[in-house]
Amino acid sequence: MPDYLKLPTTTKGLVRVVVETPRGAAAKVAYEPATQVFGYVRPLPVGMTYPYDWGFIPSTLGDDGDPLDGLVIHQAATGAGTVIKCNLLGALRVKQKDQGGEALRNDRYVFCPHREDAADEPVAADHVPEHLRREIEQFFLSSVLGTGKTIKFKGWQDADEAHRAIRKGMKAFAARLRK
Repeated sequence: MPDYLKLPTTTKGLVRVVVETPRGAAAKVAYEPATQVFGYVRPLPVGMTYPYDWGFIPSTLGDDGDPLDGLVIHQAATGAGTVIKCNLLGALRVKQKDQGGEALRNDRYVFCPHREDAADEPVAADHVPEHLRREIEQFFLSSVLGTGKTIKFKGWQDADEAHRAIRKGMKAFAARLRK
């Protein structure tokens, strides 16, 4: 089984996203590097499901010590372990605080599959429409209910700003590997 964390981040200008929790799932699933499996983490609040595929950007590292998070906007549901080559639309800047912990940045990057991976791109390939931004924000607010986490939104980044932040995450990952 491949080590999903170490897959190259980009290919031909596209960003890879490893799906952990597929669209429609009522429970959060996460990749466990030690066992190289996708494991159950917790249920979402009653009645909620993931509106789109959720996962991580390989070979990146965020302020929380995990790979950068990615939400892939498309109509299909895939499965845990699916790798999708995507166009980056932007990012939702998020300040997160775990119960009793310090506040840190934990942004959510938003993608759509590149045409060769999925022909049903419901959004323009260069931004997240306003109505979709509000829906995404509401999902993330609701998804942390009962976890002890609090999140605050700090605005949206366009694709160029988000690409710079991903490059920073790639550099942090490379520095961690050198240690």
